[in-house]
Amino acid sequence: MNVEDFDINSLIKDSKDKKGLYALGLKDIEYYNYDFRNLDVDTIHKFDKGIKHYLITHEADIYSSEENKAVLENELEMLLASNVEKYDLHDFKGDPDGVTNRDHVLLLVPLRNAEAVLPLMFRHLMNLTYPHELIDLGFLVSDCSQDDKTLETLLDYSLSLQNGTLISILENIPLYTESDMLHLKYMQKEYLEMVEKSFSPPFHLGYTKPFRSIQIFEKNFGQIIGQGFSDRHAVKVQGVRRKLMGRARNWLVSNTLKAYHSWVYWRDVDVELCLGSVIQDLMKFDYDIMVPNVWRPLPTFLGNEQPYDLNSWIESPAARQLAQTLDEDDVIVEGYAEYPTWRVHLANLRNPKGDLDELVDLDGVGGVSILAKAKVFKSGINFPAYTFENHAETEAFGKMAKKTGYRVGGLPHYVLWHIYEPSEDDLRDMAVRERDDRRDLN
Repeated sequence: MNVEDFDINSLIKDSKDKKGLYALGLKDIEYYNYDFRNLDVDTIHKFDKGIKHYLITHEADIYSSEENKAVLENELEMLLASNVEKYDLHDFKGDPDGVTNRDHVLLLVPLRNAEAVLPLMFRHLMNLTYPHELIDLGFLVSDCSQDDKTLETLLDYSLSLQNGTLISILENIPLYTESDMLHLKYMQKEYLEMVEKSFSPPFHLGYTKPFRSIQIFEKNFGQIIGQGFSDRHAVKVQGVRRKLMGRARNWLVSNTLKAYHSWVYWRDVDVELCLGSVIQDLMKFDYDIMVPNVWRPLPTFLGNEQPYDLNSWIESPAARQLAQTLDEDDVIVEGYAEYPTWRVHLANLRNPKGDLDELVDLDGVGGVSILAKAKVFKSGINFPAYTFENHAETEAFGKMAKKTGYRVGGLPHYVLWHIYEPSEDDLRDMAVRERDDRRDLN
């Protein structure tokens, strides 16, 4: 993008005035080259009502000279060519400098009962500094509650995002809801300030630019496990839950991945804090699959912070021995006493002052934030919706890719922060503290 052609402050002002569509300046060729062919659109439109209709209505002109007949033959050849595409997949192998190489990224987000966190997700999307005209978005909404409005809200926000007016909507939506007020009293002040700063001006130059395209799908998979923190993390539901999530991910990528995509970036909706440069930051290592570290903030009385995603790990002898004692369909779940794997978890390697570019090779990966070369999926690697070596979904995805010869890596000191969801025990603890505070005041 030419800095001289854009002024982010004026773009935002125009967007707030509901004129974002006219302030976007969509000069980037990626918005228009969907077919990657040099076709004369006006010529193709001549045949919109059919070849026979055109031949009958223009018969006299066509056959009045050999020159006109030759023109018609060329135009028909162009029309037929518009239905034939040729791709050299070596051109879309994924370059570590995707911005310079103009690599197309497919960004995929599975959603379920996500209405409340959609404003947060769209703020993160706008914050992405990878050129928006090179990103195709794909959303899958599935198994939502009857009263949930995820699909309707997603459609509204997507339309506003693409016409440049979403910022005026998000400006009137607070970062936190009324239900968050209780636990916010106990969160570390410095962390909350970082969150506030990440969604405040100055914004990057392409902040209000639309994305290349947005696809929204709705499909249910029979997921009946609740969305509460305790429901989702109970050990007895993990195997079933992971396999259903694997089905959803596979369905989404199979319906959105195109030949010209070089990268696929998977992102959970409930990330609270993340650098806008995350795609480039993961891409530059030229690994086939890359993940960052994922932690979550905690109330001060619980220690301020905690490793969140334990699904990114290095295989261990103890885990291999454990697998030999399990049934073929059993799914090992990290972080539970029932499955003592003694693996090295990416989350536990973090040093707050460590080098953000330090890289370790992994075997399993978590699903909060995954950047993968598109060729991984094109070659047949997926998120197993069945038990693969006693794993399923993202962890099995990592193991399957590694077994196929792809490089899988993670960044122990590069951290994304997941939102804090109070458990039932946490809420009870906070309720007791609130009662004690009121008693002290009296």
